[in-house]
Amino acid sequence: MLSDRKQKVVIDGTHSNWVTVISGVPQGSVLGPILFNIFINNLVEGLHCKISIFADDIKLCKVINTEEDSIRLQMDLDRLEAWAEKWQMRFNTDKCKVMHMGRKNTCHPYILNSKTLGNTGIEKDIGILVNSKLSCRN
Repeated sequence: MLSDRKQKVVIDGTHSNWVTVISGVPQGSVLGPILFNIFINNLVEGLHCKISIFADDIKLCKVINTEEDSIRLQMDLDRLEAWAEKWQMRFNTDKCKVMHMGRKNTCHPYILNSKTLGNTGIEKDIGILVNSKLSCRN
């Protein structure tokens, strides 16, 4: 329960003012992960991509053979954006990346929150580095 709770931010020894917490789930709580899963339960409804969710990370995967495939992937990103807006959340687009795979890939740009997502050739996933050729190392 979050009644009578306050929080402040500390960065490099500098403290913000205390503010009252009016919503959320305390970290480390027993119910926190369960409530989070219930909260995001409908996040993937209507998406056409293959989806992987681990904690607060979501990955979309789609084979792009045609322009229509690119449009469908963008539509899925638009659905995620609409979901986040409805629930008063935002995706951190600085952490959202596109990994294009394959020699014939057209490297279509994708947009989330009105921002073109950056491309990456290698990404860390649960402690393992994966590159666009699907080679892994830790």
